[in-house]
Amino acid sequence: MNMKVKQAMQYFGGKEESCMKLSSGFQNEVYEYTYEGERRILRVTPRSRRSMKQIQSELDFIRSLQAGGVNVSLPVASCFGNGIEQINIEEESFFLTSFIKAPGQFVNVADEQEWNTKLFQNWGQTIGKMHAIAKQNDSNFETYERPIWKCDKKSMNFLKSISAPLAVSYENMIREVQEFSKEQDTYGLIHNDLHQGNFFVKDNTLTIFDFDDCSFNWFAQDIAVTFYHAVWQGVSVRPEHVSFPQEFMKYFIEGYNKEHTMNKDILKQIPLFLKLREVFLFTLFHEAWDANSLEEWQAYTMQDLQHRIEREIPYTNVDFLTFV
Repeated sequence: MNMKVKQAMQYFGGKEESCMKLSSGFQNEVYEYTYEGERRILRVTPRSRRSMKQIQSELDFIRSLQAGGVNVSLPVASCFGNGIEQINIEEESFFLTSFIKAPGQFVNVADEQEWNTKLFQNWGQTIGKMHAIAKQNDSNFETYERPIWKCDKKSMNFLKSISAPLAVSYENMIREVQEFSKEQDTYGLIHNDLHQGNFFVKDNTLTIFDFDDCSFNWFAQDIAVTFYHAVWQGVSVRPEHVSFPQEFMKYFIEGYNKEHTMNKDILKQIPLFLKLREVFLFTLFHEAWDANSLEEWQAYTMQDLQHRIEREIPYTNVDFLTFV
């Protein structure tokens, strides 16, 4: 058992032998453990990556969503009553946080009993409710210390190192986003990474987790991430379902509108955030994958992303404004 986990279990009262590392998480170490018969999640975050106040703001955001009726994986206090604990190992500091494990499991995209219009509506309604809460708590959330959208200079330099057209395309996207106004109806504190890998489903009910990337951004970003990954996986599993993107959005927006009005400004912004998602994934995969031993699908994905970004090819031919 590594030292981080050993110390963490002393803080959160879990059984060391019950602790197992999960495969998810590019930035943190994530584990699952048992506390008094209940499965919980442990997250170990390098202090070099997040401040105590940033993590506290994340936990406060999660609790505010739960208070507003969103199903979330709630944080739990340590044995000393703290939501965040700090440990030091070999001159490096880490923050420990723990959460109740969400009920259910990842949605099975290949199973129509799980991956269906009811789920898409509930998914939309969940995000709509989150955006409505962000709007209601606008003045409170302003005090939170979370990242604010800005041009990612690291990504820009990386793209320049690959090809000039990649960088030019990214510059065009940045210029366009910078013209967006930050209105209460379109901008606020969002999850920022709400694809199907960050919620569990039980009886078509979603429970959201992994708020590590929550930040101040346009609501269209949450919707673009959802649409991007739902379509990517949905069409991969069922290529013959060519109308899937349109159908997914139809039911998603039906659910969204129950909680928050999907206005024209949000819909206009979605295509640009879909392109920004491609840039994000292109840079992430370059960091996460070994370029010298890519599987065939990985090599194809990288080439396809680069091709689409350089030529500014829209992610989808769906006309989002038809959903007003």
